[in-house]
This record gives sequence, structure tokens and C-alpha cells, in this order.
Amino acid sequence: MDFKSQNKNITNLLKFINRCGGSNKLEIAENIMVSPAALTKISKKLLGDNILIEKKYVDENNRKRNLLVINYERFCSIGVLIEEEFTKVILTNLKNDILDELKFKNNYNGDFDEYLKSLLEFIDKLVKANKVLSEKILGVGIVVTSKFILKKSIDLFKEDSFSPLKKIIMEKFSGYVFVETEIRAEALYEAFLNPTYKNFFLVKYGEKRGSAIVIDSKLVNPAISHYRSMGTRHFIIEPNSDVYCEVCKKKGCFDTMVSPQNIYEEILKENNHSTRIVEKYENMSFEEFIKRAEGGEITECKALRKVARYIAILMINHNNLLPLDVFLLSGRVFKSTLFLSYLKMYLQEFQLGEVHEKLIVLDKHFEREELITSFLPINYIFYNYNFQDNLEE
Repeated sequence: MDFKSQNKNITNLLKFINRCGGSNKLEIAENIMVSPAALTKISKKLLGDNILIEKKYVDENNRKRNLLVINYERFCSIGVLIEEEFTKVILTNLKNDILDELKFKNNYNGDFDEYLKSLLEFIDKLVKANKVLSEKILGVGIVVTSKFILKKSIDLFKEDSFSPLKKIIMEKFSGYVFVETEIRAEALYEAFLNPTYKNFFLVKYGEKRGSAIVIDSKLVNPAISHYRSMGTRHFIIEPNSDVYCEVCKKKGCFDTMVSPQNIYEEILKENNHSTRIVEKYENMSFEEFIKRAEGGEITECKALRKVARYIAILMINHNNLLPLDVFLLSGRVFKSTLFLSYLKMYLQEFQLGEVHEKLIVLDKHFEREELITSFLPINYIFYNYNFQDNLEE
């Protein structure tokens, strides 16, 4: 059997049923563009695996019909969010509804092996508390926040430190383990929640900064292989800069140049670190900084213009390389009409194309940030259907 073709059809089927909540075979075949015979073959496999279940209903003409729906209780997913001080572990069903959760303080003193042992113990504790059989564990999604990487373990991913944990979990639960950074995991979840966004570039700017590319609803691997496992995409936008990045070990990268810390430092340098300026900005939140810019403060406006310029360069470079439909902008700063005007101004100045017309500012934030972690196994395994052993004739 051609797994690639089969998997694509199954993925389309599952995503369609998930969006509509259930459908009959005729409607499914029409929407995912497969023949009724092919759909019967696919659905038979999924029904046999108990991924789909049939529900009886009566249509408007009083005829009995069968409705195919997803069995969201077939598997469980485990999500792990590693923050600077705490780690959150959640257990969800295939609909990504939280069934249970726990939180523990990171007793991390540079020995990541010891931390991994503790993490495994808490995962095991959550599974046993909910009496979940090992064969029901679809997988474990681990998201490491930027603050943990910067303040706890900068070199964490160089030798793929998660390999021992992956091996132990796969042996214990027969599930897969996926490790991502929060921005890339968020981009993947955004693609799932909004299927109309198939090819996009997500830019997040604020206390959390980063970018991720999704093509055909799948994450694009980072360009720098050295940081492939952590998903870091550090691009040099200011080659002559003296600002050094502790993560990518280079000067002038986007992530460092647009950081609020670097913005404040440049303001202090311009004012010779005067006591008045230091007192003014050392405790200023980024939210207040934006409001001051919107109020016409020259120093703040100048700083935000520089940030907009760097973001515009980043967006145009990616648009020239990849077939991007839209640019998703996440963060308080993008809701500022002042900042958006700066961004569009530079986009039009640097390129004659229509990049400035592809901008979409995201209004909402995920209700629970931890959901991006448990979604990783759901997406990579369930919605791409890798149960190949069960698909063989």
C-alpha cells in the first residue's frame, strides 16, 4: 500500500470530521475529494482501530443514516511545559481537553539528567493517578520556554539532551516524544485551530519573541542545523552590530536586536547612562513603553521604528524564499496602529511587492498555554496517522 497517499487521505478525513463534529460518508468523500470506494476502505481501517466510531441518526427525510465521528477517548496525550521556575504536566484526550494536570518546581542546578529523572517520575505519577494504560498514551509533547533556555540551560539542545528521556518514554509507554520551542509549537497549534492558514510566517514580539514558518500546515525545519532540535531561527539582520547573542553565539541576530533589554540599553547609551534615564526605564514595562510611544514620546517612537525595520527585513527575506500566504502577528505591539504604520512603511520601502497586504494581527491568545504541548503528539501522530502497522493489507 502507498502509505504517503493513504496517510494524506486519512489526515484530510480526520481533520474534516474534527472541524464539523461528524459527517456521513458521502459528505466526507465530496469534501476530501476521494472516491466512495476509497473512503470506504479508509474508514474501515479507522473503524477497526477504534479511531472512528459510527453513530446512527435520522435525516430530514426520515431515513436512517450512519454518522462517522472521532473517538476522542481512544488515546491520551501528555504535554510538558518547561518554564523558568516550574514545569507543568497535563493529560488530555484527542480533542485536547485537559483531563488532569500537575505542577512542580524545577530543582534544576545544571544537572539536566537529574531533572529528566524527576520529570519522568511526575509523568508516571500523572498516568498512574488517572489509571491510563501505557498503550493508550499517544505520545508526549515537550515545550521548552525561552526563559528556561536563557536562564537555566543555554546549551541544553546541542547534544540533544532529551534523547535519554525520549528513549525511556518510548520504552515505557510505547509513545513518541516531540520537543519544540514555544513559538514553533504555538504556530503549529494556530494552523490547526485556523485551517485557512496553510502557508504562513508567525512573528511573536513582546516578552516572548520568535518566529516560525508553517507550510502546508506543517512546521518548516530551522535553517541552522546546529539548533535543529530546539527550533531556533536566529537570523543576522545587523552584521556590524556588537550585540552578542548567548543562544546562537553570533552578533546582530534578530532575536537579540529586537529584545526590550537591547532597546533599553541603546537608550541608556545615547543618554550616557544618566541617573535620571536609568531610573526612568529600569522598571518600565514594555506595555508602558508602547503606550508612551503611542503618546508621541520621541525616544520610544524612535526605538519602535527600529524594531519595525528589523521585523520588516525578516519578513521580506522569508517571503522571497517561501510561498507564504499570510504573516501572522502576535503580541501587544502589533495592535498599535502606530507600530503597524511603521511596519507597513518599511515593507513598502524595502520591496515593491504586496507583503504589507498579507498582515493578520492575531486577536486572541490560547486560553491555556499548556495546550500547545499536548497538541504536538496529537498533530504529528494522530492527524498524520502513523499507525502504519495497522494499515497493511
